[in-house]
Amino acid sequence: MTISIWLDKRSQADGARVQTVSADLAIIGGGLIGASTAYYAARRGVKNIVVLEAGQIAGGASGRNGGFVLRGIHTYYDSCVSQYGQAVASFVYQFGVDNQKLIKEFIAEHNVDIDFDPCGSYLLASSLEEFDELSRSAKLMQRDGFPVELLRDDPIDRGYYGALYNECDFGINPVKLVRALLDCSQARVLDEQPVRRLEVHSEGGTKITATDYVVMAKQVVLATNAYMPLLEPTFLERVSPCRGQMFATAPLKKKFLDKICYANYGWEYFRQLPDRRLVMGGCRQFFLDQEVGYGDLVTRNIQGELEHYMKDHFPELAGVHIEHRWSGVMAFTADGLPLLGELPHLPGVFFAVGCNGHGLGYGLNLGRLTVAFSQGDEPAGVFDVRRKPFPFSLGAAGKELAATSSSSEEGP
Repeated sequence: MTISIWLDKRSQADGARVQTVSADLAIIGGGLIGASTAYYAARRGVKNIVVLEAGQIAGGASGRNGGFVLRGIHTYYDSCVSQYGQAVASFVYQFGVDNQKLIKEFIAEHNVDIDFDPCGSYLLASSLEEFDELSRSAKLMQRDGFPVELLRDDPIDRGYYGALYNECDFGINPVKLVRALLDCSQARVLDEQPVRRLEVHSEGGTKITATDYVVMAKQVVLATNAYMPLLEPTFLERVSPCRGQMFATAPLKKKFLDKICYANYGWEYFRQLPDRRLVMGGCRQFFLDQEVGYGDLVTRNIQGELEHYMKDHFPELAGVHIEHRWSGVMAFTADGLPLLGELPHLPGVFFAVGCNGHGLGYGLNLGRLTVAFSQGDEPAGVFDVRRKPFPFSLGAAGKELAATSSSSEEGP
């Protein structure tokens, strides 16, 4: 969030008391990547960890999604292979597998309740063309060691052309996960603290100026995802903020979905929660130009499309009460992969950004990798910010990335 000079208390003549704190590691961003970074840093023995969050913990995209922990990313596996090559595609999907394993290990080790639902997922084909792509993906995934089942009939009997079944996928409550990670990290959390400035401190390390605090940090990790360009101008042309919208119904009379559902190349997605609420999101492909930027709002256009989609596929829900409507701002990169690195003009300031709408599929593993990279133990590898961007995929998700990348040239 930006702030004008007139709203900055410390720019006024009367000033305001600002508390100075020190940190071995300061993390800017209290979402899933920031919380995961804090957790894995603590496991490596880092003691004095401070997390600064502009709003409330998990208040950004981390707490505004459907709670889907999918193995894949924005493109089906065949398109992923076409765009990135077999080696990179396999690495990215394995990264997701490892991320799922880390979440399960975290739950087991700390006995935390994050509404874990080991339901599996259906990638539902909305056309014969999409089913052909799922069929090609299934063959390639099986070749590369990723168990998957191709279903030639609609598994939910709602007018789809078949599906890809991923037994490994599961649902969670993402806000509970973020809070649990921070609790287990024993980090000091400073919420409602927008960061104004980062600068090299004369005595070494980085000086972070926030609303009510100045943090003197030996090392810093930026984990603000879509909001990175507002903090660090380096990312103005590297990260495109795009809004996604969702709604949740009142609890329904019966349970009729037992899997996470990801349909029409991921443009629509839905699940039924344990309390029988239907959570549904997507439909922004019809209004891509309108869904660029940082506005936290729901629009009549997309909410209307979502309601029509629900009525088309679940006609028995016509007229059901919708209790919650919300939006979340995601970070898209030029080639659809996260960016990991160190700011060249601020040594010791690292960053992990750009989950392209699949933060829960990257989250813990990206936080773990960020810590290892910042300590010199692992390379950034595929996610290295210095890489030459991969070309756009010709698939449906690739067209989305091309659209969001083009729109970002105008700036947020």
